[in-house]
Amino acid sequence: MKKLSQVLMAIVLLTTSLSAQPHDLIQKINERELRANLEFLTSPELSGRDAPGLGSQIAERFIATRFEEYGLKSFSEDPGYYQKFPLVVSKADYENSRLIINIKGENKEFIPDKDVFFFPRGGSDADISGEVLLCGYGIKAPEFNYDDFAGADPKGKILLIFNKEPQENDSNSVFNGIKPTKYSIPQVKVRIAREVGAKGLLIVQPPNNNLPPIEKALANQRKLMHDPIVQLFENRESFPVFYLKDEAAAALLGTSIDLSAYQKSIDDKLQPHPSLLPDVSVTLKMRFKDVIDTTTANIVGYVPGQSDEAVLILAHHDHLGTIDGALYPGADDNASGTAGLLSLAKAFSHCKRSLKRSVIFLSTSAEEDGTLGAIFFGQHLPVPTEKIVAAINMDEIGRDGSSKFRAMQDSTIQGEKDLLMAFYSGQTPDLARFAEKANRENHLKLVVEPVLHFTGASDHVIFHDLKIPSVFMFTGFQKDYHNPTDTPDKIEYDKLTQVVRLVFSMAYDVTQAKQRLVFDTSIQDVKSTGRTYGY
Repeated sequence: MKKLSQVLMAIVLLTTSLSAQPHDLIQKINERELRANLEFLTSPELSGRDAPGLGSQIAERFIATRFEEYGLKSFSEDPGYYQKFPLVVSKADYENSRLIINIKGENKEFIPDKDVFFFPRGGSDADISGEVLLCGYGIKAPEFNYDDFAGADPKGKILLIFNKEPQENDSNSVFNGIKPTKYSIPQVKVRIAREVGAKGLLIVQPPNNNLPPIEKALANQRKLMHDPIVQLFENRESFPVFYLKDEAAAALLGTSIDLSAYQKSIDDKLQPHPSLLPDVSVTLKMRFKDVIDTTTANIVGYVPGQSDEAVLILAHHDHLGTIDGALYPGADDNASGTAGLLSLAKAFSHCKRSLKRSVIFLSTSAEEDGTLGAIFFGQHLPVPTEKIVAAINMDEIGRDGSSKFRAMQDSTIQGEKDLLMAFYSGQTPDLARFAEKANRENHLKLVVEPVLHFTGASDHVIFHDLKIPSVFMFTGFQKDYHNPTDTPDKIEYDKLTQVVRLVFSMAYDVTQAKQRLVFDTSIQDVKSTGRTYGY
């Protein structure tokens, strides 16, 4: 009898362990373990985790080893938790690239990094030609009843647009007064241009805004023009974006259009009037050199639930590597998120029997090169898209940000200590409710912000675009961002612990919810604080 009771007690203890309650599991997320994992990821031996490279490979092996230790399952097509993907590394060949303007049969050539500027994300050698459509600021903003393409057909054209946005210096502008909206961001203009079917984009400074010449405005980007370009092998198509100096713009327009008068006519009444330039075509000639084929890998594992639906939690493990002999350890960006991912994987591994939905853990590579790992994963999902009910991305979650950076500029925020921003798919309002509920035990200064169109360069964007309800957890930029001084001693480990615990609580609640989250595409407007700038 005694032996039987001991067996029964053992079964009870085992069942309790396998079905541990979330308030018990959250204690498994602790500062000591977060610190240990983060310090390893930022150690000199990993050389800043540049991808592709030896440092990122060591990080990948470390993460995969942890996943195995926690008993995570791997998808059959990804043995050993690795999802390898091919990359192409190249450099722009500016010497052999050109912008060619053809006016009534006569060609004028303009040289990159001298007369014009372009910063390709990659691509194959290409000559892209088309007619030129002058279309204001290149903005399509239904919420402001503004469309620079109204009455025109931009498909197959090369667009000529102004930098910035209308009425930039008018405090009464519907475009958020003198504070810029997301439509002033070049990435948003590129997205819109692609959506309307354009072949390429030419950008000039609006002449009436007293802005510096384009070559000065692009000073920081010009420093990076000759850096290697990393791209997915299967996505080598490049959408060309050229910035024109005044001389090139004048050659393109000739005497047919007064650019200053054209801008004034739009800014005065917010009435765009796109115009096809007569007798003009443009060829954008792009060449690349020093082409190398290579690979890197995402690390993917999961804790199975009772249904075929899943919650995705992700963070990128790569950083900038070593530049000019200086190590960029990337403690906050994004060893903090990666350490958080490992702690979450360990905590969820203890509740596998009680989960209604599975939890997928994704550590992405090549985020710093344009979220390439997340894009590849989104294009090669191990489960059907509709089975992923939510995606939670952690990127820079270990510091208090500085109010001088754009994602923190909000007069409603009193100080930055203990601040966590949760930018979420505005099409899924319930995400805010889950985040706020998760914070009741964590007591962070949580700000939830709905976003209809994410444009920031982090890994949640691809999942939002796939209409998966997405959240971006972010504690704000700080002065050490993308600098060698982003070191582990500056991480606020107590705050990091609270953030990761909040993510656990939120993700757990989403896995257990009776009704799955819905991405409601009919939602076309959200109440915003005006702080996100597309993040």
